[in-house]
Amino acid sequence: MYLKTAFCIVLLLLFTALAGNSTFAQTKQKGTQPPKEQTTQDTISYEDKKQPLERFVRSSELEVDGLIVDETTTKVGRDFYDIFHRQWEAPAGAHNFTILIEEKPTRSNGAYVVVSVNDEPVFEYNLQPRYDVIEEMANYTVAMVYEYLVNDQLNKQLEAEGRKAREVF
Repeated sequence: MYLKTAFCIVLLLLFTALAGNSTFAQTKQKGTQPPKEQTTQDTISYEDKKQPLERFVRSSELEVDGLIVDETTTKVGRDFYDIFHRQWEAPAGAHNFTILIEEKPTRSNGAYVVVSVNDEPVFEYNLQPRYDVIEEMANYTVAMVYEYLVNDQLNKQLEAEGRKAREVF
């Protein structure tokens, strides 16, 4: 959701920059008004405007892969995020994914942690404020997210080949 909004803003800024005047005058001397012979005039055609747009479209395919977003508020949640981030290594070939680690408020000293991949919840757990439990659950979550991304990658490959995606029961 955040990436779509940022992409729309960048696209809008690029469009407004390209939709400006099609001609501009450039002078070689500053401060004085040069004679008409020294003023150079460059015209920008539609084809010249199209080139930066094509470059932008190609660069939009280069997204930030494997972004881990921290939305924790307490020390327990922050410890979970730190351990997860230290242990995390993305599977080879996994592209276009964002991991969101968010913490929801609880009545006790613990923390309710939700880990989502591409806005789909993968792991939810009510953490106790003990470091050994936090460490164990963070390592378990790393394995779950890794497995989720590998399965997602396999499903995308199967769909690209025209076969039915694997079903997880």
